[in-house]
Amino acid sequence: MFKKLAKAGVLTQILVILLLGLVYFITPQANMAQVADPGQTAPLGAWIYSLTLSYPDLARTLVVLLIVALSLTMNAILVRHDVSPRQSVFPAIIALILMLFTPDAYHLIVTLACLILLLFSLHNVMNLYGEQRPFNMVMNATVTISVASMISPPVIVFIFFVWLGFFTFRTNSWREWAISLMGLILPYFYLILMYLWNDNLGYALRIYQDLIRNFSFTIQQPSPLEFISLGLFAFWTIISAMRFLADANERVISIRKKMWVISHFAFAGIGAVLLSGSAFLSMLPFVFMPVSAMIAHAVSNGRRAWIHDIILVLSIAMAIFNRLNV
Repeated sequence: MFKKLAKAGVLTQILVILLLGLVYFITPQANMAQVADPGQTAPLGAWIYSLTLSYPDLARTLVVLLIVALSLTMNAILVRHDVSPRQSVFPAIIALILMLFTPDAYHLIVTLACLILLLFSLHNVMNLYGEQRPFNMVMNATVTISVASMISPPVIVFIFFVWLGFFTFRTNSWREWAISLMGLILPYFYLILMYLWNDNLGYALRIYQDLIRNFSFTIQQPSPLEFISLGLFAFWTIISAMRFLADANERVISIRKKMWVISHFAFAGIGAVLLSGSAFLSMLPFVFMPVSAMIAHAVSNGRRAWIHDIILVLSIAMAIFNRLNV
């Protein structure tokens, strides 16, 4: 069943995306009892939260549209770099199914705002392959990560994703490493100048001191339904990643390295989720996006499609139960 959908025409897949979009609109987002209220966050993230509180109805619609748009954007990146077949939006379908397990707009909006920047960074890192002078791409990739960390500080770990990309694509020049550090520092330099210009530098320093002082790895225990959903997702990820990475060795070198970059993005996402502490449930989309590429590949190229069919049905059931608070 699932493999037939992967092989179906793009029109059929678009109809499935429209159906999933309808599900997002007619059902509430997952009612996660253990998801923490946004606590200490960077000033830009706090401003986005305040907008969500001011316009809750608009925020819900915006979040649903962003989820669909980001899923299609991830699919477009995979197609552009030959990781996914052309004339297929199957990875976007997987991403939308995984994103059914997401909290309300108030808890999710900051994650989606960061994902917009991180997918742009992913695209630039993927473009490093074969480039003789990739200075602009390195700058773009690291500046967007730096700006994203101004929204959600744990996102700063994605700088390791860029550096792993240097090793993968054998970008050995010292200039790229220097530019990556400049791209990471430059937005914060301008932020300091802005606060200094407005005579608020002391206020900014106190905010970031509080962020560091109150940082915690403490994770709230998920509810039984959430725990089952996370365990199911983890199992699906492991079996799909094994297939994805095994098949990478059989691809031409350009595609093989880009598949490795996708796995690096997933590892960075796991790091950001773990660093988010009690807010980790709202940060799961950092992992959902790259894992959707792995699952789509495993379904399309695997021999035991029935395993994915069973997990798919269970995943949708768990997501709907979470959304309807069953």
